[in-house]
Amino acid sequence: MAEKLTSRQKWQLAIRLLLLYSPLLLYVNLPDSVRNPARLLEVSPFIVVFILIALGLYFIWITATDWIQNQLFNWFGDDFLLDFSWLSLVLTMLISLVLAVLYTKVFQLILMALFTLFIHSGFAQVPKPHTLPFTPDVFAYLQRVNNVFNLVIILSAFYLTIISRSYQQLKNVQIRAERSEKEAALSQVEALKHQLSPHFLFNSLSILTSMVHEDADLSEQYIKQLSKVYRYILEQRDQELVPLKTELEFIHSYTFLLQIRFENKFDVVIEITPSQLNQYRIAPLTLQLLVENAVKHNRMSVQEVLRVRIYCQNDVLIIENPWQPRDQTELSTGVGLRNIINRYALLTKRTIWYGKQGESFIVKIPLLS
Repeated sequence: MAEKLTSRQKWQLAIRLLLLYSPLLLYVNLPDSVRNPARLLEVSPFIVVFILIALGLYFIWITATDWIQNQLFNWFGDDFLLDFSWLSLVLTMLISLVLAVLYTKVFQLILMALFTLFIHSGFAQVPKPHTLPFTPDVFAYLQRVNNVFNLVIILSAFYLTIISRSYQQLKNVQIRAERSEKEAALSQVEALKHQLSPHFLFNSLSILTSMVHEDADLSEQYIKQLSKVYRYILEQRDQELVPLKTELEFIHSYTFLLQIRFENKFDVVIEITPSQLNQYRIAPLTLQLLVENAVKHNRMSVQEVLRVRIYCQNDVLIIENPWQPRDQTELSTGVGLRNIINRYALLTKRTIWYGKQGESFIVKIPLLS
């Protein structure tokens, strides 16, 4: 959808038209008898009013041109006036011709009204038409010249408006691209911080140290699952998307480590059909961040198990856990969820939803085919 010009942009275009064409119009229309310094000073109030009226009308006509162009864009598409097809050229000429005729009539009416006002008020000795050294043929010629000038002015306004809009759209695209690059870089940094959490590694090694002499088989399983977790982190951290099946296999290993750590207080329930596993893709480590958030912000016990449920509704992955905040809550920076939102903003126009529903905290992640 094409964007409308701002008032500031319209005034800038009006001033450009004024600076470009007003000197030529004055040069063509002022007779030789008025071009000497003394006479120019005498009619200067009239010239100033002429310029101000022209500036105001340019702004109004640029506003009308902007509105007309937006209607054309809505009917024929955003590139209609930029491809210079015969239809666009003919419509541009017809629209400019109509606007030029209207501009000429309005400008003449306003100018004659002020001309009459100046004469009757005695504010300035403006030369009367019959005292000017112009014959009827010369007047007719000047009228035709002014009509041509007005058509050229409106055509210039038409194309300057298109150019200004195109420049603004290009600038917006560049700004969005720069913002996307910045967000991507920040997301990668934040994701890396979470992926290689020193606390998680420290806790895992501490648990392994206390377990290795008590249960050798379980310790071996623990080491295998820990290696799977970090192998996945190293292999997938630079990928934009991974199969949902691959991400859930990683969550299985990650959950195993957390279950050893919290014993019978924590669990993850995955309710995904085989067809859904192979059909959809997801940003890597999305689920790890959400499971980690659930553990971080909720209390758990044998009587009050923290059970994270992962399931699909159509093409949306839902991560749900009971809302049971810790008594001494850890200050939330929101970095984890913000990281996921920023990453998905680069992948799809569909948004992530999260919030409390009843007694549960829910996050809805759009799945990508």
